[in-house]
Amino acid sequence: MFAFHSRFAFHSRFAFHSRLAFRSRPAIARQLVTAALVMSATVMSGCASLKQMIDVQKPTASVAGVSLGDLSLDQATLLVDVAIANPNPFTLDAAGFDLDLTIAGQQLASIAQPDAAVSVPAKGNNSIQLPVTLKFSEIAAAIGGLGSKNSVDYALDGNITMNLPVLGDISLPVSFADMLPIPQLPKISFSDVSLSDVSWSGAKLKVDLDVSNPNIFGLDLNTLAYNLEAEGKSLGSGSLEGVKLEKGQTQTLSIPMDVSLTNLGISLFRMLSGGEAVDIGLSGKADVAPDIGVWKPEPMTFEAKRTLNQK
Repeated sequence: MFAFHSRFAFHSRFAFHSRLAFRSRPAIARQLVTAALVMSATVMSGCASLKQMIDVQKPTASVAGVSLGDLSLDQATLLVDVAIANPNPFTLDAAGFDLDLTIAGQQLASIAQPDAAVSVPAKGNNSIQLPVTLKFSEIAAAIGGLGSKNSVDYALDGNITMNLPVLGDISLPVSFADMLPIPQLPKISFSDVSLSDVSWSGAKLKVDLDVSNPNIFGLDLNTLAYNLEAEGKSLGSGSLEGVKLEKGQTQTLSIPMDVSLTNLGISLFRMLSGGEAVDIGLSGKADVAPDIGVWKPEPMTFEAKRTLNQK
C-alpha cells in the first residue's frame, strides 16, 4: 500500500512539473520576442538619430535688415537684425557673432559676441538684434569731413558661428549695405525784406523767409517764432505754425508786418523815409519734428541779417 502511494505521488509530481514547464515556455517565448522588439526599436531609433546627425544640412544666416534705434546730431545707433534658418529636423545653436561696420573702406565699429547663444528650432527660424553705435565725428574723420552731406553709405560684413553635431563649429558669412542718414537742422534765412507805405503813422514791411530741409527725410516746424529788429529796436514779432517740409524741400514763407511809428522810432523813420539802407536782423526759435521718430531735437534758435531798402 505504501509502495503504491509513493509511486502515485511520484507520478503526480512528475506530471505537475511537466505541465508547469510546458505552460511556461510560451510565456518565456513572448518575453523574448518582446525584448527583441524593444532592442530592435532602440537600435533603429539610434540609427535614425545617427543618420540625422550624419545628414546635417548647413543652416543659412543673413542680415535681414537694419533700423535706427537712436539718432541725434552727434551719433546714430543701428539695430542689426540677424536671421538664421535651420533646415534640419533637430535644434541648432548659434555660438557667436562677429560683424564689422565700414565706411569708405575703414572699420568704424564692430559687433563681437563670441559667446552669444541663440537656439534655432528644428526646421525653423530665429533672429537676434544687435546694436552698434556710430559717432558722426568718427565718420567725418574717416571720409575727410561731412560738409553738407545728409547721408553716407556703409557696409556690414562678418560671420555667424553655428554649432553643428558631427561637423562642430562652422562660420556663415553675412553682408549688408545701406545708407545712414546724417541729420541736420533746417536752415532759416532771409529771402527778401521790403518796405512800403512809409508815413507818419508807420510803415508796411514784407519779410520773405527761406526755410530749407537738407535731410533725406521730411520734417515739420510745429511753430516758428520770430522777431524783427533794426537799429536796436524791435520792428515786430509773431509766429507761424504747421510748416511741413518734404525731404530736400525749400519753402519761401511771406510774412506781412505793419510797423507803427512808435516801434519804428524817429531816427529809423528818417533813415527809411530818406531812402537810406538799413540793416535788419531776424531772430527766433523753431520747434522741429522730424519724420524719423527716433530723433527728437531740442527747439532750434536761428538768426539772419539782411539790408532793407525802401521800395
